[in-house]
Amino acid sequence: MTESSQEKTGESAKRLRICLLTGSFYPVVGGGERHAHLLCRELSRQGSEVLVLTRRRTRDLPRCEAMDGFTVIRVGPSGFPRLGKYLMLAPALWRLWRRRRQYDLIYVCGLRVLGLAGVLAQILVGKPCVLRAESRGELSGEFIWKSPEGQIKPMLRAFFSPLIAIRNRLLMRATCFLSISTPIREEFLAAGVSPAHIADIPNGFDVATFSPGAPEDRPALRQKLGLPAAILYAYSGKLNRGKGLERFLRVWERFAANHPEVHLILIGSGRGQHLSCEQALWTFVREHNLEASITFTGYVDVVQDYLHATDIFVFPSESEAQGLSVLEALACKVPVIASRIPGIMDMVTDGVNGRLVEVRDEDAWLKALADFIEKPEYFRHLAEAGYNTVQNHFSMAATSAKHLAVFWQLMPSRKEGAMQAD
Repeated sequence: MTESSQEKTGESAKRLRICLLTGSFYPVVGGGERHAHLLCRELSRQGSEVLVLTRRRTRDLPRCEAMDGFTVIRVGPSGFPRLGKYLMLAPALWRLWRRRRQYDLIYVCGLRVLGLAGVLAQILVGKPCVLRAESRGELSGEFIWKSPEGQIKPMLRAFFSPLIAIRNRLLMRATCFLSISTPIREEFLAAGVSPAHIADIPNGFDVATFSPGAPEDRPALRQKLGLPAAILYAYSGKLNRGKGLERFLRVWERFAANHPEVHLILIGSGRGQHLSCEQALWTFVREHNLEASITFTGYVDVVQDYLHATDIFVFPSESEAQGLSVLEALACKVPVIASRIPGIMDMVTDGVNGRLVEVRDEDAWLKALADFIEKPEYFRHLAEAGYNTVQNHFSMAATSAKHLAVFWQLMPSRKEGAMQAD
């Protein structure tokens, strides 16, 4: 399919036409990428016309393709894992201008850089622009001067703060800001966004894909995936700095030394990410002779199969806007042990539908891992409650419907009052 074959003009009175602008999209694997893919599919299923504008991260990806009922357009440059979003600003803005008759609204997922292109296009073509933060620190500027481990870099803050202030003056002209969690809303408010211009819509998950597995199928599934007949602990997500994995492996070394019956699965990769710590994790595993108790899966498209095969999910991240991987584990009725951090606490209540542990308390993590072995009935109760939580509040169908409710409010003939997600 060529890009020219996708050109369409004219207005649609009944179908909302959405252009989703994002720096990274499927087949790149990560929480944000999975969510954007599922959301586009569901928006299309619910009657919207969706156009995805993203970066062509590698040259083997097609410039234009049809996918699950919507169209994906990829712009250059390829490569440049750290600077790619900056370098795609001009091509993205040009494409937004060129295709201005093909969409009614611009939805930017990841506002730190591409928010500029979205708002400039809003000004140039007169279409509403919605900005969504994918992670904490995007609007405040902390993504520049705060490390994934939480350390502030004063020199970077002093230099970039004025530039962030200038950027934010433009971003504040966006029609609406979309918050996926309490810490993101608080960041928006602290930056000066009016509460009337904030819509609160948490991430959703695919209920058809992520659902409880049959216990009787677990042995065969483990054999198919090459997993041992052990007590399986699993993490799913990017193998990046800021996910707490370096610290967690230190805990795992102590835990596995006293529990030879356990095994850890790291589902995901850091390949192509400038924050990747995958190689460092591999090195730690080899140097500490942990190969027998840890499996690296790399990028996989069947995360749900690994969740169905596992006994318990761990998520030691140091900072999250929400944490889609936690939702997916809860949806599969897998008990969860996660960091006690904003974003996760919007989904998990300690002792009610999961366990929360202080991020840097290695002894507390060690105890929580051991508690699963010692208190299986307690964790089964938590898993049941976690499953009920996500079914009631986080389905992708409900998330998509909330998006559409907000988007329709922003259309020129209907824009009035505060943003409502429900």
